[in-house]
Amino acid sequence: MSRNELTHPADPINGRTLMNLKAVLESYLGGGEVRDLDLALLMNVPLNRLSQLKRAKSSIHTVGRSGDTSDSGDSRADEEEAELPGIRPSQAILVRLLLKRPDLVPIPLRPSSTEVFELLQPFINSIEEAQATRPGVKSGFAPLFGRSYISSYKMLSEGSAGIQNAGLPVARLQLLVVGKYADCFKEQLRGFAAKAGVVPSYVKDTLRRHSGWALLREKDSLTDWMDDEAYVLFESKVRETFGEWFNKSYLAILRDEAKSRDLDPVDAIVKGKWVNNELVTDDKLQRYNRFCRPILGRHDSLFSLFRESFGLTSAEAYWVLGLQVKAFYRFRQRPQQRVDAPTAILLRYLFRHPEDIKFLMAEPMAGNQILELVKVEDSNFKLGQLAPLFGASRVMSYEFANPDTPCPFFARRLAMVFKVGIGAGMPVYQLVRESVEDEVQARGLDLEQFWRDGRWHK
Repeated sequence: MSRNELTHPADPINGRTLMNLKAVLESYLGGGEVRDLDLALLMNVPLNRLSQLKRAKSSIHTVGRSGDTSDSGDSRADEEEAELPGIRPSQAILVRLLLKRPDLVPIPLRPSSTEVFELLQPFINSIEEAQATRPGVKSGFAPLFGRSYISSYKMLSEGSAGIQNAGLPVARLQLLVVGKYADCFKEQLRGFAAKAGVVPSYVKDTLRRHSGWALLREKDSLTDWMDDEAYVLFESKVRETFGEWFNKSYLAILRDEAKSRDLDPVDAIVKGKWVNNELVTDDKLQRYNRFCRPILGRHDSLFSLFRESFGLTSAEAYWVLGLQVKAFYRFRQRPQQRVDAPTAILLRYLFRHPEDIKFLMAEPMAGNQILELVKVEDSNFKLGQLAPLFGASRVMSYEFANPDTPCPFFARRLAMVFKVGIGAGMPVYQLVRESVEDEVQARGLDLEQFWRDGRWHK
């Protein structure tokens, strides 16, 4: 039986295959195009190396000719300096996996700005600062994400493209808000389902498999088993729990950000007057309390410390903040100026609530945990096969399985996929193994020999 070349490429994965992946993911994710920032995240490479990667051959054709280090899987090499002459095995495995199962992509499903507005509309009406000055509910949308009120109309008139055209930091803030709403929805639905006793099987299955917008877009079908009285009570509970977070946590961040910019919170949160380009001297910086300290471009600011503080790679940090490399260095070159409002709001929130980065970026699953779960499913699986399963050499298995070492660089993205897939009850080990074996065979390697010695190159 012939295979679909799009989802099961016969040749080793190369840079051109990334364009196929881009098309597949755009169809699945929604919310506009899949950008280079997204592909750089998935390939776990600095954004400025992605253009080279798009032209790259498979590492099976380059190892030994250009200094490629992918066979060693050395996580100690500085990612910024590592050469990328070929598509590494770990990247090839991920591409094959996502071509077949885009639902495993470690990027949240993206709603449109209109869909986010519909969730927030009841809460925009009740913002304390807006009671005496609200010119209109729609105009109050963009200011919640650090933009002017005029931007609301543009964001809400562009459908699925609005979330990205408003700027990627705004898109990340919207994903954060939607992720929190989905958490409240999931918590309440589980409680109602437990009390009801008998609920449709798809409800429990969907609650296990989905989060964020992937869950909320199914909310009608997930609640159609409730009678009217139960549904009204359920909706009120969801709004109550989300409203508490929105008012006590999210709006508190907005108020502190406004104060950090020497702005009236009413002007900022209601009218979207977030801009203050004045320089902040060292003396002035010391006058702010720790909750309202401006986030500047200087080397010791939350902006500059974000990546290290959260243990992210450069590709991950840029993606979470929604920043291009040029924007990052533009902020860094202005050490006494505030970073733009959406970025500052996102940083301020994440440093105050670091656990909520999960709504943007999954944490890689620990290698020892993966090994334990795989061995339950496959009793013949050996420790030395762990790193080859993730695209590295056999010797790297021991570091990867060590619970006292961080997730190696080569394994981070697939380890995220494992965590998401296992949490959702998917047969992720079998799916990854199939992708590994497809790539091994496409490279012209003997499958039995590969599982014995873990070598990805001839």
